[in-house]
Amino acid sequence: MIAVQQKKQPIKLLMIAILMMVVLNFPLLSIANKPILIGGIPLLYWYVFIWWGSIVLLAAITVHRKYKS
Repeated sequence: MIAVQQKKQPIKLLMIAILMMVVLNFPLLSIANKPILIGGIPLLYWYVFIWWGSIVLLAAITVHRKYKS
């Protein structure tokens, strides 16, 4: 069971990296680049920070599961 999880982990991390490249690339960044302030912070900053934090959290969960067993 552990051997199967170790084979899937690099694939999951690769998929997370690809997700990061897609959501933090120009076409999707331009959608969030509006002159809108939320709490005094531009919408683009919120977009980048929320996606970046989500990707870090996903990677941490993926790596933590490997060392939990």
